[in-house]
Amino acid sequence: MSQVPLHIAQEFKAPSVDEWRRLVDKDLKGKPFTVLQSALEGGLTLQPLYTQADAAQATPESPGVAPYVRGTQPLGQTEGGWLVCQEYAEPDVVAAAEALRVDLDKGALAVWLCLGEAQGIPVRSQGDLERLLAPVRLAETPVHLEPEATPLVFAPQLLAVAEKVGVPRKALQGSLGIDPLGILARSGALPGGAATTLAEAAPLVTSLRETAPNLRPVLVSTRAYADAGATSVHELAWAMATGVEYLRGLERAGVAPETGARAIQFALSVGGQFFPEIAKLRAARLLWSKVVAASGGSPEAQAMVLHARTASATKTQRDPWVNILRATSESFAAVVAGADSVSTSPFDAPLGTPDEMGRRLARNTQLILRDESSLNRVADPAGGSYYLEQLTSDIARAAWTELRRIEALGGMEKALAQGDIARVLAETRAARDKAVRSRRQPIVGVSEFPHLGEAPVKRPSRPAAPSGAGLAPTRVAEAFESLRDASDRYLAAKGTRPFAFMASLGTVAEHTARSTWVVNALASGGIEAREQHGFADVAETAQRFAESGASLAVISGPDALYPEWVPALTAALEAKGARAVVVAGRPGDQEAAFRAAGVDLFIFAGADLFALLSSLHAQLGVA
Repeated sequence: MSQVPLHIAQEFKAPSVDEWRRLVDKDLKGKPFTVLQSALEGGLTLQPLYTQADAAQATPESPGVAPYVRGTQPLGQTEGGWLVCQEYAEPDVVAAAEALRVDLDKGALAVWLCLGEAQGIPVRSQGDLERLLAPVRLAETPVHLEPEATPLVFAPQLLAVAEKVGVPRKALQGSLGIDPLGILARSGALPGGAATTLAEAAPLVTSLRETAPNLRPVLVSTRAYADAGATSVHELAWAMATGVEYLRGLERAGVAPETGARAIQFALSVGGQFFPEIAKLRAARLLWSKVVAASGGSPEAQAMVLHARTASATKTQRDPWVNILRATSESFAAVVAGADSVSTSPFDAPLGTPDEMGRRLARNTQLILRDESSLNRVADPAGGSYYLEQLTSDIARAAWTELRRIEALGGMEKALAQGDIARVLAETRAARDKAVRSRRQPIVGVSEFPHLGEAPVKRPSRPAAPSGAGLAPTRVAEAFESLRDASDRYLAAKGTRPFAFMASLGTVAEHTARSTWVVNALASGGIEAREQHGFADVAETAQRFAESGASLAVISGPDALYPEWVPALTAALEAKGARAVVVAGRPGDQEAAFRAAGVDLFIFAGADLFALLSSLHAQLGVA
């Protein structure tokens, strides 16, 4: 075998972008180039091709160098890896303590405690906190607090618990969760306002800078915004606006920005758009560095400490096992983006309190990413990608524009109090709901490939939190899941699911693709499809419909058969008692004729499937 190396690339002339564009335009055959572009939430657009020229406009410094796009450590996470930091919100202190014990014994390296009566761990006293932290070696394990109310109550309690068990403050790591605007966003109330809270926290911030340098008292958490449906751009911008407000409030209380910046911990959610979420976290470090630098902070103070959690809004109650894949992808994105710590939500969290198996799968997701996939062995694996470098820059610029808008309103607290944030979220949810309802944004296991016969996964649930003036959490799957819930209630009452008679026309080859699509579409609303084989006679089809006991019929087949079949078959079906007749496919110029013949609805890709299924529920008597 020849040992002469092959240099294949040298045998071909490198094409220019203009040459590529000419070939693309030729293949598009008159269609605009924009058909190859993809729109992202937040007003961003993805191009079909990125080149070195694009990345050259946003080439970052090396890892460990301000503005820290590529991470705050020169070697990234290659030395010790990121922290596997699980979050806990059990409704019982004893159960939460046991969960901490098991997870820390099995590989978790840090803990994030959501504290509160409504949706957190109900810690009511220092004694409760002692019992909760009993399994935690405070000298070795970072502990992060996130209260859902009363931002200053738990910080001194944690310090007192550490003192009681003989752990010096210099050994403590983590954060104390003083996040007044996060509480305002969740609850709609903040007695005294953020300025009062920050003024009261200022002495603690100053003292801990000397006595506990690895313990960050102030938290900027975007949980409330992400759970309420914020886009990546809005989540990032509002995090920066919150950080700016905290720096200003602390400075007014006598804390210099240099010290204030070193006191702040960030916690962002990671959603389902893999590459944009990577870019979001990289952009977060960039923007925070710019904010602190503009405030007079040193390069060291500009380094963001970033915790990333997998999003709640992307998870489903139906077919919850798919949540394992969602959480894996989101955890992967967080790690690639260089998060300092990552929390992977258990697959069963949307159903109630996760059990040990759910927590184990979540914990092991990160352990596999670290120990088997070796994601910690590369510093900034996203670095150098023309696409990601440019996308990081685009998201950063869009978020900076939104930050300036918030500043013009008077800051984040005023934006919340005036309802501006709620208004933006309502607009975002409306656009997203439209995409979900039409399945342009599909949800596997819910709106796509639903399994009507899935065995339910049950977990203990806690009472719903009282509704207030805060931002309401939402999940993208809720609309379709409401239809499935109605179908379950119908099944419990009637002994059978709501069902439709499938009148599939022509040969199997002619109708299978469309009929299979319809069966899955109906199932996403909890409607079972029966009789899917091909029919070749109107009378036989109508008779089989009558024998089925159905009140809803769906005609599905090749378009070529519709002009002849649909009018006659619709009349025959209605004569046999059909309360509604649906035709699968776009009607085109036949719509008027088909409706005149008695067709009630048309089901096709791109239609508002949720509205159509809701209409069918009404026809079938499903409450």
